[in-house]
Amino acid sequence: PRTSRWMRWLKRFAYLLPRPTLLVMRVAVATAAVASAGDCLCIFDIDRTLTGSQGTAGSPCSKDVQVDGVYDSAYTGGTLVLSEVSQFISQTFCSQCYIGTISAGSASGAGSAERGVLHDKLAVPGHLPTTSWSACSPVTSPLVTACPDGTKQNAVPGIVSWYQQNVGASIANGDIHFFDDRADNVQPFASTGYNARQISCSSRDSKYGNAIGLCGAEVSEIVPDAGVQVCGGSDALVV
Repeated sequence: PRTSRWMRWLKRFAYLLPRPTLLVMRVAVATAAVASAGDCLCIFDIDRTLTGSQGTAGSPCSKDVQVDGVYDSAYTGGTLVLSEVSQFISQTFCSQCYIGTISAGSASGAGSAERGVLHDKLAVPGHLPTTSWSACSPVTSPLVTACPDGTKQNAVPGIVSWYQQNVGASIANGDIHFFDDRADNVQPFASTGYNARQISCSSRDSKYGNAIGLCGAEVSEIVPDAGVQVCGGSDALVV
């Protein structure tokens, strides 16, 4: 709210200020606005969370879209398919949060077209101030890959530290939300103080014993609920 008032003031009295001064003030206000937005952090798995199974866009995954010409190396490989959340992250509460990824996969490796597409989709809300990607350890960017399943929670402090050091964000553990299609990646978040939620609950891949998602995350699954929750409703694990 305070930065909004300053922006309105600038628009009203801009004609009175020398151009160099005006530019400096606009940059300062914009920077403060981004920092003030950092009350929360949304972290997404990539494979079968931000993406769907290759070849399933339209049917059976009616909400997914295929990105022709872009290869996705996950699992058996094929043309990249984006989940509903990748397309419409701005329609979730995460549009007000800083953004990160923690993936067991590589998002098709350094310099890949897949990484470019995913970055551009995640950056739409305006709270992903980097194009760089990171390995699991050490964490040098909020876009983290190559974290073994079951250990993703260990990369979270590195993402939080990156945002603190680079944009001055102060993110409490209770304001961190992680989303993944695999239960064995969500359950280890219990007792960390972070929130974690399994997604793609209504679409599972039977070729992998339903252990992984099929169509990826839906917008309706991206909610700021507290605790750790896996698919299953009444038998969900909540901490």
